[in-house]
Amino acid sequence: MEPHHLTAPELVPVEALRSGEHVTDVNGGGQHYIVLESKVLGGGCVVLELESKANDQLRVIEMSFPAGYQMGRSPRRPIL
Repeated sequence: MEPHHLTAPELVPVEALRSGEHVTDVNGGGQHYIVLESKVLGGGCVVLELESKANDQLRVIEMSFPAGYQMGRSPRRPIL
């Protein structure tokens, strides 16, 4: 059996995230999301539309972050 190595996700600023990316809010509780849409607004604000799955229910939420806020980019999972 091969040991599994846990690696920290790549940290990226929210303004660099694109639709379809899997991310983790490493600074805000570790929730996992899929980015649906990203909008950079004036004044250093980024609004993300995110898909979240909790308790076997999908939710779409909109959250705003200051520019430069970092999320963990999760590696893409293969579709089986």
